Amino acid sequence: MGKNAKVLFFLLMILILSACNNVAENQSVEGLDGITDHSNDKEDQAQILKIDSDLKVKDGWHIVPEGVNAMTISAEVENVETILFWITPTGTGTWGGRTLIGYDIDGNDGWSIEWEFGERIFHDHITVQALGSDFATQVSETLNVHSVSKTDEE
Repeated sequence: MGKNAKVLFFLLMILILSACNNVAENQSVEGLDGITDHSNDKEDQAQILKIDSDLKVKDGWHIVPEGVNAMTISAEVENVETILFWITPTGTGTWGGRTLIGYDIDGNDGWSIEWEFGERIFHDHITVQALGSDFATQVSETLNVHSVSKTDEE
């Protein structure tokens, strides 16, 4: 190959690589399975705006008074397909001991569950896990829940 042909080939390769780089930076990338990856599009990712319960809050803990055996947990979210509600004991490394207490797959009436827990005594975390409608993102937020007796309330 002559010197001019090598230079031309080298410049052509730089041009092609440069064009490919611009496509990846400016457009969504389509995977091998034909699904477009929007994971870099912040506005399409699952977001939890607020989580709450129908319990009173004291010092960052949602308080379950004696005699109460149900609670409603709700979430305000965007770009979500499913909400999972988990209860986890307090402490370090307890996520493996979590229990699914409910889920919501239809946000048309709001994202929430009413959980009847009976006589359970709490010092736990309730994690609200939002699975994104982009099928790639998920986020979670946690409520702290604590039971008190009637004498603790006074």
